[in-house]
Amino acid sequence: MNKLRLSFFIFLSLFLIFLSGCRSLTNNHQQITEHQNITERTKKLKTLSTWKIQGKIAIISPEERHSLTLNWLYQENNNRQTLNLSTVLGIQVFKLESLNGVHVINVDGERYQSSDLNALLSSLTSFTLPTQAMTFWLKGLPYLARDKIIYNDKTQLPTTLTSYHDKKIWQLKYGGYQQVEQYQLATKFSIKQDNITIKINVHQWDVTSND
Repeated sequence: MNKLRLSFFIFLSLFLIFLSGCRSLTNNHQQITEHQNITERTKKLKTLSTWKIQGKIAIISPEERHSLTLNWLYQENNNRQTLNLSTVLGIQVFKLESLNGVHVINVDGERYQSSDLNALLSSLTSFTLPTQAMTFWLKGLPYLARDKIIYNDKTQLPTTLTSYHDKKIWQLKYGGYQQVEQYQLATKFSIKQDNITIKINVHQWDVTSND
């Protein structure tokens, strides 16, 4: 796998590692009819730490376009996460397994391991995504005090988030909100940094997964 293609897969994986989630949209989703105020919604989302997600991702750059399926489990309290990225034909192109601070990546037939996920990813690609910040951004929460979130006047849900993290401009857009259990979460995401754009379409979420 060439360096550019590898960097795209690593970029996608890091982005997904910290994506927040909700219950199955196919079985348990509800349209939002009663909107929470910003303070109430923020308080609820800060407690969301266990989830499982399935969906599709598209990544677009001036040179290439990629479309992948994802299957990803995150359990903050158990210090555990697993992430699989595959082609539409079911061919696995990336797998991440983390347990108790040890991270193992399998990509292109090679296995890499480290206790420092950022360092591990940096050794494989020159692109570094702000992983900790993403745990906030993807739930529509600010990571830095200066992060700017714009809310819909009527629904009080985030529409865009702009951050100047690590001397780079990150722009997120949110859409397709659903009520899942106590959470109001977007099902469509777009993130742009420089000339790279990633789009995520959530097909299934689970906030109660103990797999």
